[in-house]
Amino acid sequence: MSRYTGMSAVLVIRPHRSAYVFDGVILLLTAIAWVIAQVLGSIHSQLDLILAWIVLGGFAVYGIGDILATALAKVTVEGDIVQVRDRLGRHRRFARAEVSHSAMRSINVPRLYMGMLPTNAFLLIGKNGRCLLRLGEDEYDTKALERLVETLGLNWPHTENSSVRQINREFPGTYAFDYQTVAIAIMIIPTLALAVGVFAVCHG
Repeated sequence: MSRYTGMSAVLVIRPHRSAYVFDGVILLLTAIAWVIAQVLGSIHSQLDLILAWIVLGGFAVYGIGDILATALAKVTVEGDIVQVRDRLGRHRRFARAEVSHSAMRSINVPRLYMGMLPTNAFLLIGKNGRCLLRLGEDEYDTKALERLVETLGLNWPHTENSSVRQINREFPGTYAFDYQTVAIAIMIIPTLALAVGVFAVCHG
């Protein structure tokens, strides 16, 4: 989306709306699963209730959180300034003159119950070699990213395969931590908790 303010064009890009549909489906299915569990009387004990809250509550929190994060994220190019509001609502800005080039890196990220899936990270790199902006290509419409690149007077980047550690070495500041390893650990924790709960139910 772009508009004009006086003599200068203002470019605003946001995550594409498919996230709202996806998260809406998650919330709807979570609500249906809860109703079915109540109707069928699947919750017989306090442990069953706790497991239901962990699983269904987790999906609900994820869906609501992702909807809010999608609504908050925004990149604005106005005049000589690029303003960024991330998915947590934090604001930062930098001058267009600081941008050297754009880059695209394909990395594998862990997705719950789906293993490792490739995703592309779109980057704006500063003249000092550090990353100024990182966006998930799967979160934004490609045409919106192309408009951003064109507005900044850059060339559309070629996609290269990489890892989080390699990207951080190439473009310092891209990732605050190696989230691939952390995400895998986070996925293991609820899996173990669920396994312990199921074992307790079967042998209780």
